[in-house]
Amino acid sequence: MIALNDPETKVPIAIMDGTLISTIRTGAVTGVCAKYMAPSRSKTVGLFGAGPQCKTQLMALKASLPQLEKAYVYDPSRERAEKFAAEMSQKLNMDVQAASDRLATIESGDILVTATTATEPIIHGAEIKKGVYVAHLGNNEVDEELILRADKVVIDDWETDKHRMGDTMAYMFRDGKIDDSRIDASVSDLVAGRKSGRDNDDQLTYTCNVGLGLYDVAIAARVYQYAKENGIGQELKLWDEPIMV
Repeated sequence: MIALNDPETKVPIAIMDGTLISTIRTGAVTGVCAKYMAPSRSKTVGLFGAGPQCKTQLMALKASLPQLEKAYVYDPSRERAEKFAAEMSQKLNMDVQAASDRLATIESGDILVTATTATEPIIHGAEIKKGVYVAHLGNNEVDEELILRADKVVIDDWETDKHRMGDTMAYMFRDGKIDDSRIDASVSDLVAGRKSGRDNDDQLTYTCNVGLGLYDVAIAARVYQYAKENGIGQELKLWDEPIMV
């Protein structure tokens, strides 16, 4: 759940569901990163996970890279993968198929996205060819070799990630296997033009977008404004007059 407060008075001005907003903003960040990190020839996407998060990942990628033609989705539940493929094929008017296995998904994609609850790596650096963009959303879904092999490494906020300790890179930093120099740019560096993303189509590029609360607040503020302008939502009364104790 997300609560927005007036920045001056600190009075709550809106309460809204946070699950959809969080899911959308995570997908949106990958879509933005893909503009800078995906190879120019990108036609296919390999998705790991057939849950709601991979839906918004694919939606954002298709919006950012309209030339995408095909997606493969792998999930331990074949039924879930097939249901995902049918729904997203219709929603995005593109060819989405349930992948036969993990390696087939890796081999199929110019772009690979992990959005799972896996606690062990499902993508290994030795399996990834050059010229691929890997978008990692957290936990230990990728192994250390992938991060060491990557030509460009981008993260939403490295200082936050180091202290959160929730993904492969953060654990590598803790164990002294990488230092700050391993990070080439933040997402904001790419958008603001302070740093470059992919330099050529032969590079292996990698982003770790664990997520920032700032994104949720920004999107929630836009949702609130839209709701106010269009008369959407239910107004709640906190009090008639402020109560001083």
